[in-house]
Amino acid sequence: MAFPIDHLFTVTTEREAARAALAGMGFELTERGEHPGRGTSNHLMFFGRCYWELLAIDEPGPASALLGKATTLMGCALRTGDAARDAAAAARLGASAGATEAVTRPVRVDGQWHTARFTIAPIAPAAPADVYFFFCQHLTPELVWPHERVVHPNGAFRLKALYAVGPSGSSAERALSVLLGSGGGEEPKIEYLSADTYRSRFRVPSASRAEAPPHLAGLGFQVEDLDRCAAYLTKQRVPHRTEGREIQVLSAVVKHPIVFAA
Repeated sequence: MAFPIDHLFTVTTEREAARAALAGMGFELTERGEHPGRGTSNHLMFFGRCYWELLAIDEPGPASALLGKATTLMGCALRTGDAARDAAAAARLGASAGATEAVTRPVRVDGQWHTARFTIAPIAPAAPADVYFFFCQHLTPELVWPHERVVHPNGAFRLKALYAVGPSGSSAERALSVLLGSGGGEEPKIEYLSADTYRSRFRVPSASRAEAPPHLAGLGFQVEDLDRCAAYLTKQRVPHRTEGREIQVLSAVVKHPIVFAA
């Protein structure tokens, strides 16, 4: 059994620099949202049934424990219609489930402010992993999700792949597949990679987080036209390289690979 992905989040203390970097790559971000009492704010980017959250830690608080040494892909929210039920189901598979919690966030829709409401439940896989998982139950989805299909200026419209890395590909899969499975279809495909394969494929420095326990390490996006995407990045002066039929971006601010593919 595995659970679908609601959203993935990259954590930063450099919100404006990271937002500007992602906007420069051609991602359309929502305006800044705040999480009252949690010391965090965010920008969202939508892709079909999933979204990517840039989560900024603005002041010390409960989320500070998520922060690594750089802007990094830190967490995954699993989609659910009943957070308590699915947390219990995950616990039966050996995961550790926490208590449910009510979360709210003010959102502006058509110029008017509303309160988006969620129920979340933290969950940790049985094997050690450097990932923050939680179930996310949207109680007011109409206030969060766009009503029309989003195609970003770079042509991205779907989260195609999630790269999970461990000392070996099999160790990453053992640790994370109980919650993530293999993905595919409308969900991003989960690619389980060894640290060596990850470093070689994306040319990341040897001192990078690839040496860590199993963790999430990059995102792949499907674009409408790969050549137009490359032209957009070139026009925006975003450093990138082409490997086969994919474009790889490793930002100086967003430290994990961002991949575009047809």
